[in-house]
Amino acid sequence: MKKIIIITLLLMGFGNATKYEITHIKKGGFLNVRDVPFKEKSVVVGKLAFNVSNISVKECVELPNNSEWCYINAPRGASHIEGWVSSHYLKEMTETSLSSNEHIQNFLYNFYMAEEENYLDKLQVFYFFPMQKYLWRKNVSLLALRNNKVQEYKLWPKRQLRLTYWKILKRKESYIDVQTTVRWHFQAGEDYEKGKDIQKLRLIPTGNTFKVSALKNFSHVVFPKPIIVEEKNVTEKLSPVSPVTIEVPTVVNEDKFYIKAGSFFSDISPLYLSKIKKNAFPYFIQQKKQGSRTVRRLFIGPFNSMLKAKEALPVVRKKINEYAYIQSKIR
Repeated sequence: MKKIIIITLLLMGFGNATKYEITHIKKGGFLNVRDVPFKEKSVVVGKLAFNVSNISVKECVELPNNSEWCYINAPRGASHIEGWVSSHYLKEMTETSLSSNEHIQNFLYNFYMAEEENYLDKLQVFYFFPMQKYLWRKNVSLLALRNNKVQEYKLWPKRQLRLTYWKILKRKESYIDVQTTVRWHFQAGEDYEKGKDIQKLRLIPTGNTFKVSALKNFSHVVFPKPIIVEEKNVTEKLSPVSPVTIEVPTVVNEDKFYIKAGSFFSDISPLYLSKIKKNAFPYFIQQKKQGSRTVRRLFIGPFNSMLKAKEALPVVRKKINEYAYIQSKIR
């Protein structure tokens, strides 16, 4: 095999101003990144989506068959992917592509991917300091962000975030406001939460990329967990509207309807229970083992029909738990 000719253009590290984006890949497709610039004898070390941008090139080589390969560095969350790709799939970014929807979307994917990881020093490169946390609260420092993230990481050490929708709200020369919808799944041991956030972000164009200067939650929704009920585990049932004691059933009545009002790994607050009593709802608490812990599931009811449960649900959501929902025929 003839000696590989090293192209005279060797870029000085990854800080070079010239950036590249993927081309000649169908929408929804991926470009393989390889460990060596030989397709036949190489190993795939990563994949780049069809719309990845902000790619740095360290060096390029020309092979004896006249094909050209480049060693690239592409951002991926708080980290990056390195390896060789054919130069056929790279094109230099222009002023137009630097402000394109594809480039903005690529940044947002990496921003939320970085939020999954426990790397505060890497995460901070996505923010513009001092920032405005909720657009009106100014001068949020790096220290304030770090303290907030440390608390999040301690509470939920495992996190998954997935950008499912985004749109541009306002585009100015100095900033771009975008709205995003993100599905998330947080976990700590056997405990977990799932939900979605609708957020507003202000992006500041910085060089070849963006930085987040402000962030606001429009909506924060926690999805209800599936209910696991075992027989003969009802521990309490009260009726605050009558001095007559209501008999505690040994099993849940399968012909009734209930409103799930919460799950708790510790004793339920008397203040929380008092909200139910003040609103004249009977309730009961079920206990269920989850590994070494006990979860307490709080149900309001029973109701004799779905109609009765639906009539009570708005009151429960307004005065007790906004995420309450109807559970029919608990088994």
